[in-house]
Amino acid sequence: MGATGEQRSVIRRIRSSLALVAALVVACQASTPPGPAGPSVATGSIRSLAVIVTAPAGAPVVGASVCAFTVAGTPKGCGETSASGTARLTLRPGTYSVQVTPRAPTRLAEGRTWADVLDTDATSVVELSPHSKIIGVVKDEGGGAVANAEVCAHPPVAVAAPTCVRSVADGKFSIDVRSDVYKLDVTGPPGGKLIAQWARGRVSSGAADVVDARSADVDGIAVTMIKGVLLAGVVRGPSGAIEDAQVCTRPLATPLPWDCVRTKKDGSYLALMEAGRYYMWTVPPDNVRLVAQWYDHVLEGVDTTDINVDRDRQIDVTLDPGPQLRGKVTTTDGAPVWGALVCVDTRFPTGRICRPTSGDGSYAVTTRPATYTVQVLAPSRSDLISEFWLGKRTWVDANDVTLGNTDRTLDLTLRKGQRVSGVIRDTRGIPLEGATINFNDDAGPLIGADTDISGTYSLVVPPGTYQVEVFAPFRGERGDLLSQPPRELVVSGYVHYDVVLEDANP
Repeated sequence: MGATGEQRSVIRRIRSSLALVAALVVACQASTPPGPAGPSVATGSIRSLAVIVTAPAGAPVVGASVCAFTVAGTPKGCGETSASGTARLTLRPGTYSVQVTPRAPTRLAEGRTWADVLDTDATSVVELSPHSKIIGVVKDEGGGAVANAEVCAHPPVAVAAPTCVRSVADGKFSIDVRSDVYKLDVTGPPGGKLIAQWARGRVSSGAADVVDARSADVDGIAVTMIKGVLLAGVVRGPSGAIEDAQVCTRPLATPLPWDCVRTKKDGSYLALMEAGRYYMWTVPPDNVRLVAQWYDHVLEGVDTTDINVDRDRQIDVTLDPGPQLRGKVTTTDGAPVWGALVCVDTRFPTGRICRPTSGDGSYAVTTRPATYTVQVLAPSRSDLISEFWLGKRTWVDANDVTLGNTDRTLDLTLRKGQRVSGVIRDTRGIPLEGATINFNDDAGPLIGADTDISGTYSLVVPPGTYQVEVFAPFRGERGDLLSQPPRELVVSGYVHYDVVLEDANP
């Protein structure tokens, strides 16, 4: 049945009222601006963010640009620091990334921080670090520019990542770094066959020049790269190619240490070296039962012959199985020692082999039949003492361990001691890499350690009274340093012992 005329009139009035309500709702939505991301706040509320910018020692930085960005990276306002080093920004409540850019020219780096501007006004302090430039050029032996060489500045902190750049077309490079001391590592462009070096012309960081960029930019770093030759080949065992074997070479012409490369999954290796005559030694990884070998397929260094690498060469190596010295390393209370190194060598050194202990303290060293001394190097962060078998302190008084054609079990024990660590520097405050510190007791030399790139050493000794000697690095630019005569040090717990080596010609 259809609606009456009166009913149709009521329906029309209801529809008109609903349309008016809908229009009002739409109008209200269109006139309300979107609120800021983050906490619920009253519409139109604003906050003040005061950013205080300082240099080291708290000096205010004047005229620096201070900008705030949302978490998504949208800029929301900028200001400039006043004579007090303060910039004030007006912001909606939220979390912001704050970027500070000092006025040029300056030796201060940019700074960043996060600021929460929520229920009240906020204040953030940003300290800008001093920075410097290290500038130089990379050339080849003929004086030509070397483009696309990688130049890395290593800070005097063992765990810090280096800052790296690539040389441009004319061989020049410029590295922007925090003001500090650095050592430069230079690697030639891919495929260029230029031998990597530490500036200038050094084979290791311990012998590298120190670039002092603490108070000023350093210019004029000239690096000459030498073209090398390639030694390549494949390392195999009875079951095929061997991954992660080490192929090590040492030159006859200069008293340099071994330089090693590792094999790839297919057993191949590639070494770039300066032309010359070399000894060659191949060491398998610790997960295969194979014996290290000298060139050409001999087991003792006295029987080896050198190789002439005056051009690109290929030398393949086949390794053979051998007997194992195996066992467990534990503490005196029976706890397994994980991450120690068990090292074996003959009294007349013919190739020291070290293998790690696993989680249960077990180890296995595969080597040729011979008579050995066995030393355990404790994990670097432990409080255990590195010793030879049966607690002997040096290879002179170490007990012999004979390994025949069959496996032998040898369990080893490590004692707990006290850690001594510190930093060795020169009078300029520069850390000395490759300095040596020795601990002697009434029975003579006990243990020694060398410093790393940060000048830091660390060792563990039994509690007692020691005479401590410190020696300057054997190589490097600081050949004018005095060694420190013996000084008494009592060790009854952890000891931090820093040393400053004086100049021989102050």
